[in-house]
Amino acid sequence: MAKRHSAFQHIPYPNETLSPDIEVRQLANLHARLDDCAASYLKALGRLDRRAAAELTDTVHGIRSLTRPGYSPLNMYLLQWLRFANLLTYATDASLASEH
Repeated sequence: MAKRHSAFQHIPYPNETLSPDIEVRQLANLHARLDDCAASYLKALGRLDRRAAAELTDTVHGIRSLTRPGYSPLNMYLLQWLRFANLLTYATDASLASEH
């Protein structure tokens, strides 16, 4: 997961020309939240507490809400974020399942 997190941090960042109806601040917020969730996961050695898990779920919904059907230049970025978020969600769920 650490390598995936590092790769996520190096994904080029979209600018406002890709989707003028979405504020860059909103994108920056989602990116930072996903980064924080991943950092929490790594710091807790593969676990997220309830608050962090809820934050991850909310962040995934936020990213999904900004994707557009069909081709959209912004999707090239958001879908990479979403793939990382889905991997983090899967890893968190797998960790919880192994506890039971």
